[in-house]
Amino acid sequence: MIRSRRSIRALSPIFAVLILIAIAVIAGIVVYMFTSGTIASLTGQGGAGSEKISIQAVEADATGNTVTFWAKSQSGGTVTIDTVILKSASGNTLEVLPLTAAPVDVTDALTAGGATTPAFTYDLQAGTSYTVTLVSTQGNQFPSQAFTAVG
Repeated sequence: MIRSRRSIRALSPIFAVLILIAIAVIAGIVVYMFTSGTIASLTGQGGAGSEKISIQAVEADATGNTVTFWAKSQSGGTVTIDTVILKSASGNTLEVLPLTAAPVDVTDALTAGGATTPAFTYDLQAGTSYTVTLVSTQGNQFPSQAFTAVG
């Protein structure tokens, strides 16, 4: 028995195009999630970018060369700060203060006062604006807003 080619039906070109578009959209979503770090954070492999803190307030005392900061973790866990960088308002680094002897664990700025007061050797000038940058053990940097030293 001989069959003619007309009896074999193929997939409609419209359905084939729709299937190819769906495959391309799904592949694009997977690539986007991979490059944006979503997959890494879902699988627990989120790297240094998963740390987030906000510096709630900063005060500087020029008489004691101390800067008090209140910081709060925004990433849901504890972030350990091991270095504080004092900068001028123009962004020039004035002093890098390692906190290796007593690193600061930032969880919530409101618990136990939440204040950390490192003493710098740099002579702070009353009325001068500064910023501090907090550096975590994972290498992330969290800059503060500009503040003015009093004293």
